[in-house]
Amino acid sequence: ISNQSETIKQVEGASLHVEPIDLFAGEARKFQPFLGTMSGAVKLKYGGTKNNISAKIDLWENGTRTKTYSSIGTSIQYSKTKDYEGEFIASIKAVSLEGSKPLYEITAAFANQNGTSSAITYIDRDSRLNGISTIQLNQSLDVPENKEVAVWGIQATDKNEWETVDFTPERLKTARWALVFKLSVN
Repeated sequence: ISNQSETIKQVEGASLHVEPIDLFAGEARKFQPFLGTMSGAVKLKYGGTKNNISAKIDLWENGTRTKTYSSIGTSIQYSKTKDYEGEFIASIKAVSLEGSKPLYEITAAFANQNGTSSAITYIDRDSRLNGISTIQLNQSLDVPENKEVAVWGIQATDKNEWETVDFTPERLKTARWALVFKLSVN
């Protein structure tokens, strides 16, 4: 995460504040069986002139970003200054639908005091990649409006060993397979 934070550490003007949170802390622990262990969230704060916060998903295979999936966006409520305070939540589950390849069901949502907007995306799953772990954001970041930031993800492997993966391109190049959620203000 060091390169990511070095890139966006110094922010002038409007920015998106991203803070890691424990999705299942305290009373929320009761929701883990419904969302699954491959779930995560970040707290978001934004005050600026842009209209939307968007999420996309980058797929990394054998150290190369191979595809980007559109995920979801949320509109920022209008006022003299456009302020948003809420959470981005993601959950990934391995599913098998009759007559189709193994899939990942990806649910992504923005939630705030005005409600929740969510979307479900399905992508192909290689069943040989059975070692799976999350990639977590481990520090708060302030992201300029013209930048995107990786906030959560998963990695998978078919090997009996793990590479420690974070959101830097150098570390993602060591991943056998990874999905990385990125947020931006637009």
